[in-house]
Amino acid sequence: MSTLHLSEDDPQVQTILEGHKKPVTSISFNPNGVQCASSSEDHSIMIWTKWSDPQQNGPSYRFSGHTDSVTCIDYTPNCKYLVSSSKDHTVRIWVPSILGGSAEVRAHTSAVNTVSLSMDGAKMLTGSNDKSVKMWDVETKQFIMSFVKHNNWVKSVKFSPFGNYIASCSDDRTIRLWDPISGQQIQTFTGSKGSPNHIAIHLNNNTIAAAMNSGSIRLYDVKSGKLQQHYSLHDNATCVDWHPRANYLLTSGMDSKLMIVDIIEGRPLLSLNQNGGIKTCKFSSDGEFFAAGGTDKKITLWKTNFLVFD
Repeated sequence: MSTLHLSEDDPQVQTILEGHKKPVTSISFNPNGVQCASSSEDHSIMIWTKWSDPQQNGPSYRFSGHTDSVTCIDYTPNCKYLVSSSKDHTVRIWVPSILGGSAEVRAHTSAVNTVSLSMDGAKMLTGSNDKSVKMWDVETKQFIMSFVKHNNWVKSVKFSPFGNYIASCSDDRTIRLWDPISGQQIQTFTGSKGSPNHIAIHLNNNTIAAAMNSGSIRLYDVKSGKLQQHYSLHDNATCVDWHPRANYLLTSGMDSKLMIVDIIEGRPLLSLNQNGGIKTCKFSSDGEFFAAGGTDKKITLWKTNFLVFD
């Protein structure tokens, strides 16, 4: 992993993307660097082109098909599909072109809060208010298996980078790890205060970051099963995301704050403010940008201005 340092310039707002009519719920960057996507409580997904150049004003287009709030989106690593989850109990698999064709998967018996793809893009995880996690084949849209131990709403799910475990978090105050082959639970982390809203797994495959509704950010070590680090950063922490090339963590909260944390030094480095509560934050695939969105219905795109040394 590279060493990352802040340059003399703090992150700067690159552009603001406007088009949603209700709060923004999720952001995903296409790995090819050409598109980024956003989802909203307005039932829509928007695709933004030439997003990194505010002078280009590239075209944007809207995907409609869900009949309730879109809760989460994720691009496949090969850029072939964009997947979305919704409170309408479905997942949709979109071809992210101007035509916006999609296939619907009747995934759960209640709202689907989260969707996530494996590193090879072949499998998809979903988590729902029906308290279950499910795995699907992306190409065939076929159900593979369920993971059922949570006793409250599932808020976030992730495949580990090495593919050897699956992580999920729930309003039952737990983060649970699962064997993706057998479907058996292999480990549980329980927060002492609050429930995890969102989780992200470091590329080292061993560190899980959790954004807690109590406002804290908690880092767990998979091998030891112990809490590694704890930060009190927000009133209600909503999202976490790892920089793709170094040991920095981006966090957001309903207190209108974005934070950048250096987990090697064990301290927050920067605090940035946006308008309204922030529901989602995400680094671009190369780490050159990050974006955040929330109750102001906009996506604010920031240039990181980080210096990365290999």
